[in-house]
Amino acid sequence: MLTWDQLSGIEVQDITLLNDPDEKDGDEPSSDWMTRILQSKAFLRIPPPNIQAMFMRLQEMPVKAGWEIIKQGDEGDFYYIICRGKCTVTRESASGASVTLAQLGNGDAFGEEALLSNAKRNATISMETDGLLMRLSKSDFEELLKAPVLHNVSFDEATEMVDGGTAAFLDVRLESEHRAGCIEGSHNIPLFMLRLKAEELDAGKRYICYCETGRRSSAAAFLMSERGFESCVLRGGLQSMPEPVKAKPTPK
Repeated sequence: MLTWDQLSGIEVQDITLLNDPDEKDGDEPSSDWMTRILQSKAFLRIPPPNIQAMFMRLQEMPVKAGWEIIKQGDEGDFYYIICRGKCTVTRESASGASVTLAQLGNGDAFGEEALLSNAKRNATISMETDGLLMRLSKSDFEELLKAPVLHNVSFDEATEMVDGGTAAFLDVRLESEHRAGCIEGSHNIPLFMLRLKAEELDAGKRYICYCETGRRSSAAAFLMSERGFESCVLRGGLQSMPEPVKAKPTPK
């Protein structure tokens, strides 16, 4: 880790790390979380000194099965990486029913959405098994990870990319918001569903994420980068668009 700055620009493919001596046969090596994080496409955009500082500032958090790590509706305070263990992501619908959105394991990260958008937690994440998490404070996350990854573009720049066929608009608002008014031709995947549905998108395109203000779309662009997509944020969201081209209702 302390010599990571020597690896600038190198995509990690093979990392050998010492395993936890307490691991049982059949368990995934606890070093896998480091390997997976460093292989994330988003981390290729982060300056090596920032990665070094992140590893030094991560805090260990032993956890037990059944623990609720983050709760839907709470304020965002930490970014989490699963070192060892499994988590379930659930979201409570308007009717009160709990819907399972995803299963997370070694090397998966969560909690970035609320930190990037300064909004409430949009899902609940609970431990399925005992394990170990690493967490990074909101201030460290913003300093070390947020700034290098996010790239903002104006509406004119975005339109030029879309017209050129190399990019597409991605509306990360709720379906009801999209129906009420959207940028013509945009795809709609609500932010809380992005982890589950990102694989449906074309990996060969660059996605310009947008919402009303730019807050949710910042979280979306970060998540897209983690999954290997080229992504950016429509600066200022729909509120910044010129009056003649304001979002139009979706045709029925």
